[in-house]
Amino acid sequence: MRYLLHEHPAFPGLLSREDLFVLVERGSLRRGDLCTDTLTRRDHTVGEVISGMKPPRGGTARVARPSFQEIRADLPHDPPPEDMEPDEAGDEETEAGDEDDEGEDSEGDVEDGDDGGEETIQLHAHPSWLNYPGSFFLILLLLGGAGWLLAYGGEYALIPLLAALAWLLGVAIARFSTDYMVTDERVEKVWGILGRSSKEVRICDIRSIDVYQKGVLGLLGVGTVDVSSAGNSGVEVSFKNMRGAHAVKHLVRRLQRGSCAG
Repeated sequence: MRYLLHEHPAFPGLLSREDLFVLVERGSLRRGDLCTDTLTRRDHTVGEVISGMKPPRGGTARVARPSFQEIRADLPHDPPPEDMEPDEAGDEETEAGDEDDEGEDSEGDVEDGDDGGEETIQLHAHPSWLNYPGSFFLILLLLGGAGWLLAYGGEYALIPLLAALAWLLGVAIARFSTDYMVTDERVEKVWGILGRSSKEVRICDIRSIDVYQKGVLGLLGVGTVDVSSAGNSGVEVSFKNMRGAHAVKHLVRRLQRGSCAG
């Protein structure tokens, strides 16, 4: 427990990262809300703290029974009838909650997704091969050198050929170590080879999407997509040098209209 929310009287105590994740999934917090790390005394947005987290084991519906009491000022709280015992009032609320939550099982577990269904990947891409023109030019030179050295013996041509293959393998590793994903809930970038890092923004939190295309690569449809949320003034997720940059923007806007309407 190390995070303290700003201007949230309903949650006056210290919260963990898991608590913040659960509250965001329920809709009680926004990713743009501010909190203070009591260990470092620095302020962060909730989205920065829970970035890259996975749903807690056992399902997100366990939020219905948090370790702290949530008070919503915008919802009426009618007291139980005077002739009802406290235990009976609690049992009645539990039964009503079980009837409302159709996707919940006996332990309160639900599948991932805001609508009770699984999260669907709408786009999974990598940086374009066209992003490495210098590397491919060098590979062509090495292959040309290997062909020229064949006249002097196959053993001489083997060295530039192996160098070209090694360089091509390095380009492939660099490309496939970066993943760009758009689901019906979030926009996420994952990168790294041994250690994988990620940044994400919820679809409903996106404020602006900027597309940049320059030079010859721009004419070929390769560009950069920068995504910003309402809780952060800077770019949070950037898809660099990918094909169909404008198509990605239109996809995210369409998902916003479908999932965030109202």
